[in-house]
Amino acid sequence: MPTKDRLDFLTENWTEVRPDLDISPWGVWGRTTRITEIFRGEIGKLLRTFDLTYSEFQTLGALLLNGPPFEGSPSQIARFNLLTSGGMANLLSRMEREELIVRRGDPEDGRGVLVSITDYGRERFNTAVTEENSAEHRMLRGLTPEEQELLKILLRKLLLSIDPDEPGKN
Repeated sequence: MPTKDRLDFLTENWTEVRPDLDISPWGVWGRTTRITEIFRGEIGKLLRTFDLTYSEFQTLGALLLNGPPFEGSPSQIARFNLLTSGGMANLLSRMEREELIVRRGDPEDGRGVLVSITDYGRERFNTAVTEENSAEHRMLRGLTPEEQELLKILLRKLLLSIDPDEPGKN
């Protein structure tokens, strides 16, 4: 297995071109960005075999995580997708046409909407999530369980220090 990756190459070249810059953060940001690109690409390809997009998959998962009756508001679901309200509305319209979800008025908020997963949507998600979980495990096979745990701890610490949406940050 190689010991240098593309970020090592870029770091060496930038250090020669701009020795006045401390580009050590690239070692973290460049790698996390590249890992995210690879992850999203692999998971996206897998989900297409189930005729789902990543956003649809995230939305169905968000509804299931809410527990019975497996529903939530568009704003609750948007936290999982990082979509604008317009993007969320388009996504929900498409998912409703595909019969993955249904929307109805919120009885506690006359202007609000509740989104519920359909039995068909739950079936599609449950089939896809099993394969998605296997793919996640395959992508981590280069790390021992102990290394995975250490990486989780470090990434959590970093995320808690920079994420403005973390509880208690506002």
